[in-house]
Amino acid sequence: MKKIKNEHKLNIKRLVSLLTCAVVFVSIFSSCSGKNESGVKTVHKVESRNIITNPSENKTVHYSESKNSFTQKASSSGLIQLYIDPKTNSFGIYDTGLDQLWSALPMLDKLTQGEELQSEASVVSIKVIGGTDVYLLNSQDNSVDYGKSSYSLTETGASFIFDMFPDKKTAEKSSFSKDDIGFRVTLNIALADGSMVVNAKHENLTGNPDARIENIEILNYFGAYNDTQENDFMLVPDGCGAIIKTSVYDESFEDLTFSVYGQDPSTQENSSVSAIIPAFGIKHGSSAFVSLIQKGDAIAEIKAEKAKSLSEYNRVYTSFNVTPVIYKDNSLYISKSDSVDEISLCYRFLSGNNATYAGLASACREQLMRNSVLSTKTVEAGSYLPFFLTVTGAATKNIGPLKYTAAQTTFEQAQDMLSRMKSKGINNVNLRYCGMLSGGINAKDINGASVLNRLGGVSELTNLYDYISAQKMSLFIDINLLSSSSGFSAKSALNLLKNNGEYSPVASKDDYMGTTVLPRKYRNLESLKDTVISVLNDFRNYSFSGFALNDIGSLLYSDYSSGGYSRQDSAETIKNSIATISTGRKTMAVNGNFYMLKNVDAIVNLPLSSNAANSGAYVSVPFVQLILHGIVDYAGNPINAQTNLEETLLKHIEFGACPHFAWNYSSTSAETSDIYYYDDTINYAADFYKQVNELLSDLREARITDHSEVQDGVFCTEYDTGTLVYVNYTDSDCAIHGIIVEAGGYFRVN
Repeated sequence: MKKIKNEHKLNIKRLVSLLTCAVVFVSIFSSCSGKNESGVKTVHKVESRNIITNPSENKTVHYSESKNSFTQKASSSGLIQLYIDPKTNSFGIYDTGLDQLWSALPMLDKLTQGEELQSEASVVSIKVIGGTDVYLLNSQDNSVDYGKSSYSLTETGASFIFDMFPDKKTAEKSSFSKDDIGFRVTLNIALADGSMVVNAKHENLTGNPDARIENIEILNYFGAYNDTQENDFMLVPDGCGAIIKTSVYDESFEDLTFSVYGQDPSTQENSSVSAIIPAFGIKHGSSAFVSLIQKGDAIAEIKAEKAKSLSEYNRVYTSFNVTPVIYKDNSLYISKSDSVDEISLCYRFLSGNNATYAGLASACREQLMRNSVLSTKTVEAGSYLPFFLTVTGAATKNIGPLKYTAAQTTFEQAQDMLSRMKSKGINNVNLRYCGMLSGGINAKDINGASVLNRLGGVSELTNLYDYISAQKMSLFIDINLLSSSSGFSAKSALNLLKNNGEYSPVASKDDYMGTTVLPRKYRNLESLKDTVISVLNDFRNYSFSGFALNDIGSLLYSDYSSGGYSRQDSAETIKNSIATISTGRKTMAVNGNFYMLKNVDAIVNLPLSSNAANSGAYVSVPFVQLILHGIVDYAGNPINAQTNLEETLLKHIEFGACPHFAWNYSSTSAETSDIYYYDDTINYAADFYKQVNELLSDLREARITDHSEVQDGVFCTEYDTGTLVYVNYTDSDCAIHGIIVEAGGYFRVN
């Protein structure tokens, strides 16, 4: 009888635990933005699409004449003031401290000799689908020139209205037919706390059901210039961050496009560079600004163009894919609903010594905290820097046409690995255990997933955690919430072509392990809420520190199945799911898209480089690290997979990054070198860790306040403690302020 009562109490306890999880989940998800109207509108047999433009013959509508054109003062905040140019229905931000004007349009009196008037500059431009045709409209040609624009003052700034039409005849109509094209974009500019906030909304003026805004560009020439000075640059979100030095001539430089959080696999091919942060900036003269996308970030692209002639401009700006569209095989697929109904950007302005990429990062960090995107907490200080270790539990192998799941690192072997690491002085490990659940590396649906018995089962997992906990280390179970290799118990997500979404993960270990990575299907986002509750319930009795969120760190997609989620809705849903799943546990993110970082304690595979060549006009900078250091622990891609280990060490020291290795317990190749066999690289890992730990462990919770190249190939990172860390990538010793930084070495000044 006593046993029955204890079981009854245990069942009640579990029920209360499950109900508590559900209550927490529901309260967090109640703030979700909601789902879209389901479905896709398809126009068949579209053999060709005409692109229709109607530029004004008067190109001066794209320019403000001079500073004197800004005759209407609208508002002020701190050192900035908002002025309006009534003639072009545009505006400028005047920096009173440096007597500098940031204009929404280029200015005629600043044209250099030989420069031609351009017709691309506008306050707003839109790409409209009108049946099968495409209309390229902008605020200057298709609104201002037709007398269909206006502005009004508000309490904190001004509101601009642009009614845009493809031709003057349509613009002059008093009533519209169902075939007419016409859209209103309202731009609200507000100054507050020394910042400029830009909000944009749009509406269909004619009621034409076939007319949709596919894309909106906001302030595509704000701050654009071609009178470049020596230290001017444009900041772009390429990997860790990069600057484009506008004073350095580079004939080979090509225009850049960065898809924020990667391209939407439901609507686009992966053809542009992915950005993990929705921010960009410009430095011109002694002033600079950084712009942060606050609403519409998940559908945004950031574009940068570098002037190559007198008639071109240096500019960086945003473009928003409002209505997902695919034109394929003479068929046009259009989402039934817009991705967002409002777009918002925040511009922060800096001057003097603060007008650096480090200053822009500091302003961006502050704004991200204000917006509750980043936590205001500081990482927990400790005696040792974390060492990030990714191990593979089980992977799929082939025997002829047959596939089977083979153990790569059992729980007992992982404990032996950690014991050897500790004996070599690696005392703080964040262990990310991949492939420990059903399917191994080819993880199946997390709903109902269980720990693989071939790795030791739940009992050996408990033993491993007990050891890790006793050593004050952390164990993260790697999970996939958004994808599965074998389909889902619920239906999969659909892309815009109304097919099941599917992708093939990048598996860096394949060549060495001889394993197979299978394509994965996307989860129907309507089921994500139930999935999170299921995971919390299924894992409640497991012993571990927290989850490593694998696919959720890099996958962001629209879902056109029943219920329908736009990509922006998906980002909100994912963010809320992380808030739920991290309750009471640590959380590790893979990749580090910024929209998901509020409740994250550590990041692995954070970019420590960009596509920049670090020479000439395009240079990598630690913009992301300047923002994140001291808020979360972060590590880059596995060090043992890098080719230049000496440079990799310097990069970690320069960027304040924790070391990260990816290992298996046993060698998987008898004939070739296996870079993932831990016994071959553990001594190097221990030496690597010793150097970065001695240099950076007491700076773990500090903020990086500055970063600069003090000499060619020699960089300095400054912390808010006053500590300076120099790294020298060159082949020669370097003397700086009386200290010597050896070739290929580093030096710390407290």
